[in-house]
Formats: sequence, structure tokens, C-alpha cells
Amino acid sequence: MSQRGRPRNSQTSVHIAIAGWLHPEYDADILAWLNAIPKGQRLNALKAALRNVGLALQPSPTNGQADESQSAADAILSNWEF
Repeated sequence: MSQRGRPRNSQTSVHIAIAGWLHPEYDADILAWLNAIPKGQRLNALKAALRNVGLALQPSPTNGQADESQSAADAILSNWEF
């Protein structure tokens, strides 16, 4: 007799739990999106949404970039008299 159900995955999955609160007014678009997803498909929809947006983290500014930004801000503000 063969084993029932789908075959066992050879790699173990990683369990990640994310919890939070959504405000009914401010997060109405997110709540509507979640409510429109069929039962049992939320994780797949969330994974697809995250992949479509892009998961590349923005590099944090290095000291040189921060100094350059500060210099640009100083140059702009030097044209104003306070």
C-alpha cells in the first residue's frame, strides 16, 4: 500500500511567524487585499507580492555618501539667510 498525501520534501522548511496589527482605516487597502485572497492561499499571495516588489535591501549610506549629502544640504542652505 502506498503512502497517502504529497511526497515528503527532502529539505526541511523554515518556519517564520509574522504578527502585527492593521488599522481598519489607514490599512484598509491591505485588509481588502487580504480578504480577497482565497482561504489557504495567503502565504502564496504574500510571497508573490514580496517577490514582485523586490527584496533587495538598500545599502546603508557609507561615511562618504553621508558627507556628500551633508555637503549638498549645506550648499542649498547657504543660499538662504536665517
